Amino acid sequence: MLTNLYIKNYALFSECSIDFHSGMNILTGETGAGKSLLVGALGLLLGKRSDTNVIFNTDQKCIVEAHFEKLSANICKELDAFEDFDREGNTVVVRRELATSGKTRVFINDTPISVQTLKQVMAVLIDLHGQNENQLLLEPEKQLRLLDEFAGTLHLVEQFKTQLSKCNKIQAQIKQLEAEEATAKQQFDYYSFMSQELADADLQAEEEDNLEQEIKLLQNSEEIREALRFSVEEIYNSEQSAYQKISQALQLLSKVASYESTISQESERLAEVKETLKEMTYSLQNLLDTVEADPERLSFIEERLGVYYRLKRKYNVKTAAELIAVLQEYSAKIDHFASIEDTIRELRTDWKKELHTLGKIGLEIETIRKEHAEALSEKVNILLREVGFREARFRIAINRSVAENGILTIDSQNIRPSSSGINKGEFLIRTNPGLPEGLLSEIASGGEISRVMLAIKAALADKAEFPVLIFDEIDTGISGEVANKVGNVMQKLSESFQILAITHLPQIAAKGTNQYLIFKEVAGGMTYSGVRRLGKQERVMEIAKMMGGDNPSASALKSAKELMG
Repeated sequence: MLTNLYIKNYALFSECSIDFHSGMNILTGETGAGKSLLVGALGLLLGKRSDTNVIFNTDQKCIVEAHFEKLSANICKELDAFEDFDREGNTVVVRRELATSGKTRVFINDTPISVQTLKQVMAVLIDLHGQNENQLLLEPEKQLRLLDEFAGTLHLVEQFKTQLSKCNKIQAQIKQLEAEEATAKQQFDYYSFMSQELADADLQAEEEDNLEQEIKLLQNSEEIREALRFSVEEIYNSEQSAYQKISQALQLLSKVASYESTISQESERLAEVKETLKEMTYSLQNLLDTVEADPERLSFIEERLGVYYRLKRKYNVKTAAELIAVLQEYSAKIDHFASIEDTIRELRTDWKKELHTLGKIGLEIETIRKEHAEALSEKVNILLREVGFREARFRIAINRSVAENGILTIDSQNIRPSSSGINKGEFLIRTNPGLPEGLLSEIASGGEISRVMLAIKAALADKAEFPVLIFDEIDTGISGEVANKVGNVMQKLSESFQILAITHLPQIAAKGTNQYLIFKEVAGGMTYSGVRRLGKQERVMEIAKMMGGDNPSASALKSAKELMG
């Protein structure tokens, strides 16, 4: 529950600390005393847009802080889903600061968080009902949520939401692949032609270099043969060849080698040279035997190299290896194009399977909703009579979200599912006999909607969990016995939940467990608002004032005591 609300430098609240208690906490005060400002301060904590105009003293920042204690295990579990902050036992401290520059900072248990996270966390901790907030009741998603709380189907709705996300993910993959397939069909012929051209060329990584070497030989065969013949002749074959002269030199040196060691050593080296010349000559002779003019081979090589040169220019590469890489790339694209259709077929099979599961969960939720919609409607109708709707008739209609482009087909109907299931819920009401039944949003006034919301919350009292229920002038447009009945329902509801209610009716104020006076005073030429808890006698006087003005009569005081029991 909310145990303390601290407000500093907000509007007319210079500094104010309010300790709240369990049960029904009533806030009253004269018009203009600051009741709406208190709700505005709470609005900051709920994540509403900040406005620097509310800062009381522009030299200081504005602070609104709330302490929540004795939170239930279920609420703590919901809070644990947020990874932005650490929970300290069953206590949570929420603070929002607003600077004159417009910069806002938010903390939970002194850990900085975003305003978006603040909204989500406070939706778990506080349920605020005012003229604006009650408009949420008119949203179909909110109406279904309330029914699901009563029917106990929230866990199934989460399953449905997860399953729908899975279906949507597969559908997105299919659409992406279909787009790729459409592009692939346009590119397939191009890549097929290019790939075939490169494949037909029968490219080899080192062939081009080898052919370039060979064509140099063929193009210069006569010159090469002449050089080889001359070299072989002069080095080895002729009588005056280098080989013959070295042989003669070795014979002479061998005769005198014993006289000088150097001669012996150099003779050995010269003998090695002789053998080298001989081997070299054999190599050159072999080459001479193979080098011949071959016009046909030359023509073939020129044509083959022309293939490489043309393809390299066409595909803007420099080597045969790069050409082969292009072929591999095109081949991979063609393989990918061919596999897209198979992948799409497999995904469509998976999608249908997951849609079937989605439909089963949706039907299970629908069945339970329909079973409980009537029960909740009857319970609300009883409570509506208790809050002054004598002849009103409330009904929850559960219909399927039929749409021409719906992805689910159930009972020959195309259904477009949402995160809450296959249904749309409609809160219908007939406020008086003889009048037509219509949508709550179209039939009921703002004050009537507030009382319907109260009736629904009371009907959900043993099914749902609301740490703090805040009612901002739920009594608008009612008085007398109806106000008394509304107070009774709120009082009964406060046995299960902590309630904060801002009211101007004595009948409702008298039902409170605790009462707080929102007041305005002038000090030092400045106007300030404040809040203080009233004692028992102060409550009698305040309620009497609400009944009879600033100077209540004895009968008004007596009536106030009677109202308070």
